[in-house]
Amino acid sequence: MCGFAGYVDFSRPHPSPPLLQRMAAAMRHRGPDDSGVVVDGACGLAHARLSIIDVAHSVQPMRSRPERFTLAYNGELYNYPELRDHLAASGAIFETSGDTEVLLKSLERHWAAALPRLDGMFGFAIWDAREQRLLLARDPIGEKPVFYASPSPGLLVFGSEIKAVLEHPDVEQRLNVDTLRQVLRFRASYGAPTLYEGVHQLPPGHYLDFSASGGLRIGCYYDVAEKTAAAMERSGGMTADQLVEQGEQLLNRSVRRRLLADVPVGAFLSGGLDSSLIVSLVRSMRAPGEEVRTFSVGFSDDQHSELPFAAMVAQQIGTTHSEVHVDAADYRSMLLEMTGFRDAPISEPADVAIAKMSRAARESVKVVLSGEGADEVFGGYPKYWLAGAPRALRMAVRCVGDRRAARVAGMCGLNERRALVAARAISLPDELGRLTQWFSYLSRHDLLDLLPGIGWEQSAWDRTVQSQHDALRRSAGDSAVRRMQMVDCLTWLPGNLLERGDRMTMASGLELRLPFLDIELVPYGLALPDRLKVSGRTLKWVVRQWARKHVPEAILRRKKWGFRVPLDKWFRGPLRDMLRQYLLSPAGICGTYGDRRQIAALLDAHDGGTVDANLTLWSLLTAEVWYQDVYSARSSARTLSRAG
Repeated sequence: MCGFAGYVDFSRPHPSPPLLQRMAAAMRHRGPDDSGVVVDGACGLAHARLSIIDVAHSVQPMRSRPERFTLAYNGELYNYPELRDHLAASGAIFETSGDTEVLLKSLERHWAAALPRLDGMFGFAIWDAREQRLLLARDPIGEKPVFYASPSPGLLVFGSEIKAVLEHPDVEQRLNVDTLRQVLRFRASYGAPTLYEGVHQLPPGHYLDFSASGGLRIGCYYDVAEKTAAAMERSGGMTADQLVEQGEQLLNRSVRRRLLADVPVGAFLSGGLDSSLIVSLVRSMRAPGEEVRTFSVGFSDDQHSELPFAAMVAQQIGTTHSEVHVDAADYRSMLLEMTGFRDAPISEPADVAIAKMSRAARESVKVVLSGEGADEVFGGYPKYWLAGAPRALRMAVRCVGDRRAARVAGMCGLNERRALVAARAISLPDELGRLTQWFSYLSRHDLLDLLPGIGWEQSAWDRTVQSQHDALRRSAGDSAVRRMQMVDCLTWLPGNLLERGDRMTMASGLELRLPFLDIELVPYGLALPDRLKVSGRTLKWVVRQWARKHVPEAILRRKKWGFRVPLDKWFRGPLRDMLRQYLLSPAGICGTYGDRRQIAALLDAHDGGTVDANLTLWSLLTAEVWYQDVYSARSSARTLSRAG
């Protein structure tokens, strides 16, 4: 696991080694073990390495013999032993034992045609000196990032993180207001555009081919919707028992492949169903006396903490378990630092806690497995119960009003805040609106009140859901549950959860591997009949069948809880001054685009306890930290550098 960067400039065919070194240094956290730079004609490649496989060798950028091809690579190929055997059988000779040389030789022979054969998480750049051609590619599900910019014809700048791309002097730093609207609404950006105008993210399962003769061309080699349709055809005549067994075999293979490493491997353990199952499988695949390290995070004084459940699982399964405790001081001290690593606002309140847990885990392991992705692939969110809510229910909620419906739900013992989110979503008349509302803390009315200067006219509002619209169109004809899953897997998963997972772990040089996102397991899960995912009030039904053999009964019976940060109390207490400093600053988003009286009134209302606006305030705070201390600070530094 590493970071790579570079650029191709056909107008100035001698890339600058000092510039390439700065690009690599910007991502030093991703690869603290080694770094390297190669310049070959119009192309310069830089690399920062975290050594996981073939630790002593596989130095990057790696060059072929003769030196026609040069590769800079971030990721892991889980099927590299099979690929290596296939290449060796056809005459390939290897000098190293790692996956980097296997990838290099595969691309030497097949270029982009090699991509469908790769099973892993990755982003890479390979340069063909003879053809004067560069290939960028990103893994099928989007676990690893690839950013690029083409500020002028004949120039392509790229890297694992935006900060590396922005090191190039020709890449201007300009705010993309359309993406800012999307981030304020959903706490993440979906699709190719980023918060920086002209800087794009390569979509999952896509490649970019760049040459002097052909220009820039983007293609797709892995389409989740197509793979799901094919999986549905293959499984059409299978019984429920056969499908359960097939999925169990796929999951076992996925976990086993992700244990391949020449360094210690551990796991994140929340005490929930998904991570408990993964840890149990890891334990069963290790030798009886071999240590398995697990890590959990929580709050010491939280009456709903998941730490006791994680400790129970660790004890029953038999792992060496570590607990990490977070408090408001951690959020105050780490929020800016983690925002800098992400190059965007921190999306979820749990992100900082994951970053601290990663920092602790890195002291004893270099790789961790985790359970992310199971909810999206196998139907684990409560909203999937309501994916196909009957029209009569939607009409009733619309007539009563979302806030009144939420209060009624609260009187019936349900969580009123969650009920409000559900009521807002299911009351909307169109499916796209219902699907997107689940992930929005702020309504259009809220945003018009608080940040009128950004512009929330209908056309701008509609552009914030363009990615979800495209994803929904690709899943037309499927069931309501599968349509919701497909939208989540194509937008929310890569744009939020996987980006969070990559940045918060790689900030400490820790590699995260996700068994539920195997390239065969994802279409298998999406293709399952709805009843094997959402059965009555049971979510992730098929995962529970696998877990019955491995996970304590108390974990199977637990309701989905999630990691809940006590922001409501912190914003009235230890984080109050920080919150007000950012939101009332004239130099921030609120100061530039907002109605400061409305914002002050919201702060006062939350302070006084008349409303619980913690999630709205979190969205505003994290956007301000990014805008003031990352975006504006970097812009000022570049201006001073150019003036000097």
